[in-house]
Amino acid sequence: MSKSKKMRKLIKAAKSGRPYAMYRLGICYELGRERPQDMNEAAQWIAEAAQLGYAPAVEWIKDYSFDDSAAVQAEA
Repeated sequence: MSKSKKMRKLIKAAKSGRPYAMYRLGICYELGRERPQDMNEAAQWIAEAAQLGYAPAVEWIKDYSFDDSAAVQAEA
């Protein structure tokens, strides 16, 4: 199966609400694999998977979330 056909199937599965596919599509956007690199799009897809309880997506959200006050302190 060609990469583009696999990507079409992944997109279709993500749009149909499959958490694993949502997460994988988000990772593709994060890394710029088969999709243009776009962290906003990545976060959107992965957040949807996390809302459905997909554990790797929940962990990704935890890893990429941070406390704004800590960031401000780090800059000072």
